[in-house]
Amino acid sequence: MNGFITESASKITDGIGNAVKLFLLYALTTLLTVPIHSFIGRPGMLVYIFLLLALGAFELHRIFVVRTSEPQRAWHGMAAGLYFWQVIRFTAELGNLQLFQMSGMILWLTTLIIVALLWKKMMPLGMRSAMAVLLICWLEKLYQQGFSYLVNWSPFFNFGYSALRYIAGFIGVIALVIIIFRSRELPTRVYSAVTVFWRASFSLFDFLINIGNQLPIDCGNALGDQVPGILQCVF
Repeated sequence: MNGFITESASKITDGIGNAVKLFLLYALTTLLTVPIHSFIGRPGMLVYIFLLLALGAFELHRIFVVRTSEPQRAWHGMAAGLYFWQVIRFTAELGNLQLFQMSGMILWLTTLIIVALLWKKMMPLGMRSAMAVLLICWLEKLYQQGFSYLVNWSPFFNFGYSALRYIAGFIGVIALVIIIFRSRELPTRVYSAVTVFWRASFSLFDFLINIGNQLPIDCGNALGDQVPGILQCVF
């Protein structure tokens, strides 16, 4: 009985709980860019980026603290991966770096290959969870940017590309089922939590796109009082 209670609590905290915390952290760190960019501008964004970098380094350091339990290491890794992703994303958008265009896909694949080779032999669970969050957020951003090329594609590829979000939804449901019914080990819960977070952020992106399609707002000239347009741009 005690084992069942312990396992159920672990499914909630290490699986569903981590996915919820990760999503809230992602939403918070993204939404904060709206007042910072509106009232302080570029200098404020630079300070904010350095703050996120420091937070990411702190969370990454916690992975290697001896007294930290393995579930805590996994969470610190997930948080570090998210902070570092936000640093990369905001820096690229602030400096107009081509990290999310076609050349960004090559860089993403290169990073994926390196991580795959080092996954089990060199990386502890905390580092694996950090890289999983970083890579999956990067992949989602590449997918979002891909919509800008749809105007040049045939209707068949256009439909297929748009349908990937529904496939992601199905994968997210499967990950949630795995957490509740099939996860008996911590790594399974951690990777499933990252997948659920990925699907939740996809849903948020779809929601904001639907709002943005109803508002004639230019991302390059979005004003501080046009919050939905800014959200469409920053997410």
